[in-house]
Amino acid sequence: LFAGTGNSLFYSLDDGGKWTNLKNGLPSSPVSWAVVQKQFHDLVVSTYGRGIYILDDITPLEQMAKGVGADTSVSLFTPRPTIRILGGGRAYVNYQLKNQPKGPVQAAILDSDGKVVRELRNVPGRQGLNRATWDLHYDAPRLIALRTAPPENPHIFEEPRFRGQDSRAITHWGAAQAQVGPVIAPGTYKMRITVDGESYTQPLEVVRDPSSTGNDADLQSQMKLQLRLRDDINSTSDMVNQLEWMRKQIDDVQKMLKADKSKATLLKSVQEMDQKMQDVEYKLVSKALTTSDDKYFIAAYKIYFNLIWLNGEVGTGAGDVAGGADYKPTDTAFSLTDMIEKDLAAAKAEYRTLIDKEVPPFNRSLAASGITPLAASGGSRE
Repeated sequence: LFAGTGNSLFYSLDDGGKWTNLKNGLPSSPVSWAVVQKQFHDLVVSTYGRGIYILDDITPLEQMAKGVGADTSVSLFTPRPTIRILGGGRAYVNYQLKNQPKGPVQAAILDSDGKVVRELRNVPGRQGLNRATWDLHYDAPRLIALRTAPPENPHIFEEPRFRGQDSRAITHWGAAQAQVGPVIAPGTYKMRITVDGESYTQPLEVVRDPSSTGNDADLQSQMKLQLRLRDDINSTSDMVNQLEWMRKQIDDVQKMLKADKSKATLLKSVQEMDQKMQDVEYKLVSKALTTSDDKYFIAAYKIYFNLIWLNGEVGTGAGDVAGGADYKPTDTAFSLTDMIEKDLAAAKAEYRTLIDKEVPPFNRSLAASGITPLAASGGSRE
C-alpha cells in the first residue's frame, strides 16, 4: 500500500499496520497521486510543484510484503523480466542485508553456462535494502595507455590534461561511444551476490525489445560478433601497452647513455631496439593517433582504431554512426572483421618474434653493461 500526504510518501507491507516513509530522492512535497505501472513494476508519483517522480522496480517491496526475506540474513530478490532496450536498458540487483557485512559485497552477472558476463563494481553493502545496476553490457574492452611522448609533442605529459599521470589515452572524436562492451542478447542469465563468503543467486530473464526489428537469433549473432571485436581490441591493446611499457624504459636508458660518450655503441643498440618496437607498434595503431590530438586525422587507421570504429558501427554507435546492435550483422561487417583479424595475426607474429627472440639477447647486453634489463608490465603478453 502507498499513501501520499501533504509533504511525504509512505508505504506499508502489512495492509496498513505499519507505515514507512519512502524518500529515495523524493523531495518533501504534497503527493497527489501514486500508481504502480503493471508491466515494469515502477511506482509513479504525482506531486504538487515538484513534477512526476518514478521509483524504478518496486518488486523488492512487493516480495517483502509476501514475507520474502523476513527470516533470512541475506535476501537476493527475484528480479523482474528485463527488456533489452538500447541506450538506457538496465537490470537491477536488489538485495536486503539484515546485518552490516564484515567485508565488501560482490555482485556479478553470469550467462546460462555460468560464465561471468560482468563483475559489478562498488556495489552498496549497507544494512537494509540495497540495489546495484547492470547496464546490459559485457565488460568494455581494454584500451591503449600510451607512456611515451610523441616526437611531435615531447612535452605532452606537462600539459594540464596529462600532468602527474604516467599514461595517456588515445583521443578521437566519437571514439568514447565505441569503447563500450557488447550488448547482451535476449536469454536467461543469472545474478549473483557474495556476502562474507556466501553466494546467493537468482535467474534473470532478458527479453527482446518489442520494437526491435531483429529476432533473437539475429541478436545472438550480433552479440557474438561484438564479443569477437572486443577480444580483438583487448589483444591489440595488450600488445601496444606492453611495447609502450618497454619503450618508456628504453627512453630512460637513452637519456642516461647520452650523457656518457663511452656508451655510444650501446646507445645505438638501444635506439635500434626502440625503432624495432615502434615498427611493430605502429602496425597495430597509427602513429598519428599516438599524439592524443584530435587534429591529427592525417593517416589511415591501423588495426586498433579500425576495430574500435567497427565496434561502434556493429554495436551501439559512435560519433555520427547510429550503430546496428538491434539488427543482424551485415556480411560486410563479417568481411571487415576477417580482414582486420588477418592484419592482426600478422602483427601478432611480428610482436612474438620481437618479444621472444630479440628482446632476451638485448636484455643480456644491457645487463652486461650494468644496466637493468627491460621488465615486462605483468599484463597479458599475447
